[in-house]
Formats: sequence, structure tokens, C-alpha cells
Amino acid sequence: MIPDPVVPPPEPAPPPPGRRARRGWLVLTAFVIAAAAVGGWRYRVTRPDYVLARGDEAVRAGDWAAASRAIDRLEAAGAGDHAAVLRGEYFLATDRPDLALGALSEIKRESPFHLRSAAKVGRCLLALGNLAEADRVLNHVLDSEPDNIDALRALAAVAYDLGQMPAAVEHLEAVARLDPADARPHRLMGLINKDLNRYEPAEAAYRESMRRGLAEPARGEVVVELADVLVRAGRFADALALLDAGPPAPGPAGELARAEALRGLARRADAVAVADRAIVEHPTDGALLRLRGQLHLDDGNAPAAVVALEAAAARLPADYQTHFLLAQAYTATGRTADATRSAARAEELRKALERATTLTREAMDRPWDAAVRLELATVTETLGEPKLAALWRAAAAACRTR
Repeated sequence: MIPDPVVPPPEPAPPPPGRRARRGWLVLTAFVIAAAAVGGWRYRVTRPDYVLARGDEAVRAGDWAAASRAIDRLEAAGAGDHAAVLRGEYFLATDRPDLALGALSEIKRESPFHLRSAAKVGRCLLALGNLAEADRVLNHVLDSEPDNIDALRALAAVAYDLGQMPAAVEHLEAVARLDPADARPHRLMGLINKDLNRYEPAEAAYRESMRRGLAEPARGEVVVELADVLVRAGRFADALALLDAGPPAPGPAGELARAEALRGLARRADAVAVADRAIVEHPTDGALLRLRGQLHLDDGNAPAAVVALEAAAARLPADYQTHFLLAQAYTATGRTADATRSAARAEELRKALERATTLTREAMDRPWDAAVRLELATVTETLGEPKLAALWRAAAAACRTR
């Protein structure tokens, strides 16, 4: 019997020509899209704007090697203005304002980077102490870009260094409006108002700076500064509550404010305990020694007060309150000649303080008056503030060159 022949299965029918063509087009399209994506990426990452943006990020992160590579890439690509801007920002961030100024000066007025570089030039001039020219350049930027935050920040510093406090506050308020996360403008506004004995606006500014999230150690410093404002305003319980809420302040200032608040609340024993503990840790702090002498006077212990206040006067030779209290202590111990001498010194310092207050107001009213600032330099030197005197002399020099 002959077996049936084996019939092979039929071959599958070839796909219709349309399907085959579509499959080929899909593969080809995928390759084209991939090639285009690679080409687009290469184009994007080699463009000067992209390289500059990445360089800016490197400068902000303190990645100096990456920033330097970005500058080299921009120069190699012939993007001179991009490279000059980034080089200037690199030098500014590394505290070389003279080199930054040289780099940024390469950018011409017609460049699209003119205003951006001008704001940085203003910062360079500020760092180099050329306040008058910094003021001119930064105001030029604001004429075209009123909300240029770099220019506003720098102008606030220029105005502060010139003693133009109303202008400084105006610029700080603008910075705070434009950057709601920045706590620094309100801290400086608090300090300005504190120095001018404007306690309510000082408190409001300090509290807003804390609300915005100051980092340590700045937050602890602001707590002490605000506590000092509250003590001066006679709000001793509020000052103590603020200090108790923390964070702990560095140095002796926090313990000084705490002891003063306790004394104001008539908690004498607690004030003495805090002051004594702080003096053990900071035995040469003049303000703590002055407070300890005052507490001895409160207790009627004039001899001990003399010892503490003489030590304070040796460290704070131009402090009015110290010499005033020392005159009282000398009187209580029968040292009449010493009391007369200390009282005369206290009166001399009181008059200097009054004159400094008057001149500070005049400096605010006459923002470019060199003579007022020169006299302020002399008076503040009398008050034992050589650094402040140097600032007033620099401000006077800037006013003369305007």
C-alpha cells in the first residue's frame, strides 16, 4: 500500500505591499527622530546661552572647575560677551572684584548683556569702596529695569555705607517684595531702626526676618538683637520669652540681654546668677562687667560695684553708661575726686552721643554732604568706634567725588 504523499503546509501569504511599506517607514522615521533628537541636544548644549546658564549654576554652587570650563567653552566658541559675563561673575564670587571689574568692562553698551553686566559692575565698585560711581552705575540700571534685584541689593548696601538710611530702607523693601524668601533685607531694616531708636519698626522688621526663615547662626543673632530692642523699650517679659524660645545665641550678648531682662523684672537673684555665670565664660566682656557693677549698686554694695565698673571702664573707655555708673559708685564710697573725674568723662560722652544723633539725622537729610560725614567720623572716634569712623570717612570721600 502506497502511503499518502506528505503535503507541506502552505507558506504564509506575504504581507500586502502597503503593510510592508508602512513598517519600513516606521523604522526609518524612528531613526530620523532619534537622529534629530541627538542633533537637537547637541545644538542646545553647545549654544552660548545654554553654556552660560550652566556656568551660572556652577558659580552659585561654588563649583569653580565647572565654571572655568564653561568660560573656556564660551571663549572657544567666540561668544565673547557670554564669556566676559561669566568670568566677571566668577571673579565676584571668589572675592576678586578688581578682576571682575576688568572682565565686565569688556561688555559694550550696545550688548544685550549691558544691563546685567552693569549691575555686576556696581557690585564691584561697591566692594572696591568707590561708592559714588557704584551709586551712579546702579541707578543707571534701575532707570531701565526698576526691579533689577541685583542692582537693588547693591544700592541698599551703597546707601547704608553712605548713611542714606531712608534710601537704604526703600531699596531693601523692594528686594523683600521681589524675593519673598529672602530674610536678609528685613534683618538689615531691623538693625537700621534699632540704631535709630525706632523700636516698633525695628521689632516688626526683625520678626518678619525670622518668619522668612533665617538660618543659623543668623537667627540666633537676630533673637538677641530683637531682645535688646525689647529691653530698651522696657518690655522685659517679652524679651525674656523671646530668649527662652531660642535658639541659643552665640557669645555673651544673649546672656547679657537675659540678665538685663531679669533685672528689669525685679528678679535680682536670677539676674545675678546669669551675669555671674556669663562672666565666668567671658571674663573680659565689658558690657557684662558693667551690668555686674550695676547689680552691685542695686544691692548697695558700692565697693564691689567699683571693682566691676573699673574693669568695665578699662575695656569700654568710651562708654557713657559705664562712666556714669562708676561716678555713682565712687560717690557712694567717698572717693570724691574720682567721682568728679568720672562724672566729667560721662558728661563728655553724653554730649558726643547727642551730637552723633544730630549729625546722623543731618546725614539722612543731606545725603551727599561730605562735611557732615567728616564730623561724624570725628565724633564716632571719640565714642570709641574706629571702624564706624572709617566708614564715615569713606562716605565723606565718596560725597566729594560725586
